[in-house]
Amino acid sequence: MVFDRDIDPVVTVDPGEPVLIETADSLCGLVKSEGDVFGHIDEVFERLGGANPVTGPIEVRGATTGMCVAMTVDRIVPAPETRQGWTAVIPGWGALVHDQGYTLQPPVTPATTICEISEGQITMTLDGRTVRIPARPFLGTVGVAPATERRLTLSQSREYLGDADQPDLGEGATLILPVNVDGALVSVGAVHADQGDGEVTGVAIEVEADVTVRFDLLEPEEAEYGRLPVLETEDRVGVIAGFQGVALDDCIRAGYLDLVRRLHRHHGFTEAAAYQLLGQVGRVRVGNMIDPFYSALVSVERRYFV
Repeated sequence: MVFDRDIDPVVTVDPGEPVLIETADSLCGLVKSEGDVFGHIDEVFERLGGANPVTGPIEVRGATTGMCVAMTVDRIVPAPETRQGWTAVIPGWGALVHDQGYTLQPPVTPATTICEISEGQITMTLDGRTVRIPARPFLGTVGVAPATERRLTLSQSREYLGDADQPDLGEGATLILPVNVDGALVSVGAVHADQGDGEVTGVAIEVEADVTVRFDLLEPEEAEYGRLPVLETEDRVGVIAGFQGVALDDCIRAGYLDLVRRLHRHHGFTEAAAYQLLGQVGRVRVGNMIDPFYSALVSVERRYFV
């Protein structure tokens, strides 16, 4: 459960070549029934040594240090065999935990809920009520190899990204990351079938998945890359700010700063004009807000770039 430049790639792919990736759920299949509950998040880490296993690394042929690698998500099939996912309340984990003073924990009782996933819909039972939610699967954890030291997959950095939990990283999206080592060495995992903004419980609808992606290589100027990972969809361009241990408001500020500079450097706006524009049309989507993990996607519609 690490990003590491010294791990041998499991496969080498050419730019543009589709690759099917089989991913495990965020706890490596540890949860199999609603009887699998955890009294505290420390139990999880003691049993697994971490969380968010990733599949990889994948070497992209021709990727050299200083370039950017663009990963486009073509398809995500959540729970292809079991047709089930799970979510949970785990004391000591989430946005409403006791030691931050914003508490529902304790006295919230630990609980695990098994969810059925079929035909694009998630079905879960809560307090005897059947709740149906559209399935909107996305990649929770993606990273390239860091330049130097090994890093846990349950971590965040602008250098490699990590566990950002951004719901917009679904089918049709393109994630652009820096290449820190030759081959890029991309790893993917922790697919969520759906998640609310902020992932307030710290647990989404966790699933194993089959993910089909393609990689392309770009120079930083061509990618219009600033300091932060870029996430592009059909109608929006954004940057992901997740720094681990940095407050959410500072992540959002960093994202807006990166977009101001992108509009200025690549699209003919003065910084003052870009700042004013984003003040009206910029959008923020919170990925995590689970101390010390905070991430935000700051984005703008493409139509404002022309």
